[in-house]
Amino acid sequence: MSAQTQQPSEQVRKLKLFLEKSKTNFYRDNEEILNWLQDRNLRIENLGQFDLVEKNQTLISNSSVESKVIEEFNQNNSGEKQLESKISAEEFNSIFEKLNNLLSLPAGQLENQSELYLEQQLSDLLGFDIVAELDEHRLNHSTGIMSSEAHLKRSPNDKLTNHINLLEAGLDKSRSAFGWFVNHGDITQEAEDFEKYYFSLQLYQLQDWNINYKDLKSWYKFRKMVVINPAERIAVVGVVGNIDRKNQFQQQFGASPEIIIKGRIWSPKSKGKVLLMFVDDPKNEVPLGPIYFDKLFKEDR
Repeated sequence: MSAQTQQPSEQVRKLKLFLEKSKTNFYRDNEEILNWLQDRNLRIENLGQFDLVEKNQTLISNSSVESKVIEEFNQNNSGEKQLESKISAEEFNSIFEKLNNLLSLPAGQLENQSELYLEQQLSDLLGFDIVAELDEHRLNHSTGIMSSEAHLKRSPNDKLTNHINLLEAGLDKSRSAFGWFVNHGDITQEAEDFEKYYFSLQLYQLQDWNINYKDLKSWYKFRKMVVINPAERIAVVGVVGNIDRKNQFQQQFGASPEIIIKGRIWSPKSKGKVLLMFVDDPKNEVPLGPIYFDKLFKEDR
């Protein structure tokens, strides 16, 4: 039986049904993708006309435009980013070996040469710019121990069961130091993602916090950052979603349950030791979520 006459799988049938029922929510919560489709005179309803052949994961449709739409849609929702690596396999392994060695030292900031090296190499590896200092802002620590935090309330009426995943982490009784995650009263997809992938930083420890806290708080609110776990070769992109008051000499960073789990931050090899840097993303093009280096980087490519 040819691909053109093959009957849609049960999974594809269910996906079409789900997309139809979710049409209203899609138009409400996915403005960026909707604009992408509108720029190309396409409608989300038309995507249901195309089936996937599960065995080869290829599109039945021969239309290049339609293929590109679905491919980009899938990439935007996969939770895993594509690496466009410019380095060799030897350099790839050397980066993580060096970073693991640096994380064995006491928490703090990297010396200048190592910092510049990692900024350049990791940026090339990830395909987007990461820096230890952005707009003259720098944390007291770029390396240290990352602790697990509870889920944060996204709105005044938010409940633990609304968070679906990792309920055992609990729900913080207080809202974020930056306020609610809602946008004009609505919990948008962006708000959900911000809470799902949030970092909690010890901003109160910054040298000029007492005299410049209003500007600092405004600048750091939902600032995009990336945590690198070199022991497991995983990175997770998230945003600054809360301010941490923990003892800075014991733990330097906090993060959402999703970041801790997806980044394997507390695996036997990691033991909480991470590198945390800013994502230089003025156009807001870098999506939140995990990046699995070993999976995406092919040594024999």
